[in-house]
Amino acid sequence: MTPSLEFNFTGRRAIVLHPAETVRDQLQSRLAALGLRTGAQWPASREEISDADVLFVDIDSGHDDLFPWEAGAAPIPVIGLVRSEAPGRLAWALEHGFDAYLPLAAMGNVYSTLVVATAHQAKRLGHTARDAEIARRNGLRHALVRAVLQIMERDGIDEISALKQLRTQAMAGQMALEDAAVQVLTDNTPMHARRR
Repeated sequence: MTPSLEFNFTGRRAIVLHPAETVRDQLQSRLAALGLRTGAQWPASREEISDADVLFVDIDSGHDDLFPWEAGAAPIPVIGLVRSEAPGRLAWALEHGFDAYLPLAAMGNVYSTLVVATAHQAKRLGHTARDAEIARRNGLRHALVRAVLQIMERDGIDEISALKQLRTQAMAGQMALEDAAVQVLTDNTPMHARRR
């Protein structure tokens, strides 16, 4: 699924983490022209990073303890500022799952980099949420089996009919099949009696 693209960054807060003041000033100026509020320093506190809506990081100077989150789990778009293109530094940035990269020689591409970074971040968060939901539902598979067995015994029907009733309940409640199973296990009212 393609994430919806964002094109307006007015009012967002960007933090620029780069040791060179000239780079920080240049990037701040370009971001301000796009309507972003900016902070630029080296190093920045974890609190300041946590308050940002987008983060620009010099990959040559970045390190694991810089971020207040686990590698690859940034809650905001992270853009790597590329200087030397050293393989080890690029590998570090990839390990941290940066959403986009901006070569310092291409500062004119700040806007398109922001668009790409926010799209990648939205897609990344969508995948994370989907994976968490799949894991949650897989953890409830035992409840699904128990609920079908309980419906069969309670209503005197076969497993196909019991599963059909459970699906109907899930659709009526606009919930996952596994959540409907948990509901059945916590409610002892027979299914046919609830439909009256």
